[in-house]
Amino acid sequence: FQRWFLYPPAQTPLFHPNETTLAWLHHTYPALLPAQRPLECTLRPGELLYFPDRWWHATLNLDTSVFISTFLG
Repeated sequence: FQRWFLYPPAQTPLFHPNETTLAWLHHTYPALLPAQRPLECTLRPGELLYFPDRWWHATLNLDTSVFISTFLG
């Protein structure tokens, strides 16, 4: 299982490059206003997620997982 947090290109997230997703989830996420919160989903085994170019994202592995990424263009 893998939890995804997604922001559209027009909305800059409050992610910090030196902070783990877990730290962000514990420290920053609870203080976000509803309009500042990301779109979220949890992927289960056998599922995949496509999100368009330039979308911000963060992931949190909830179990052992494999990640494959490709850039189309």
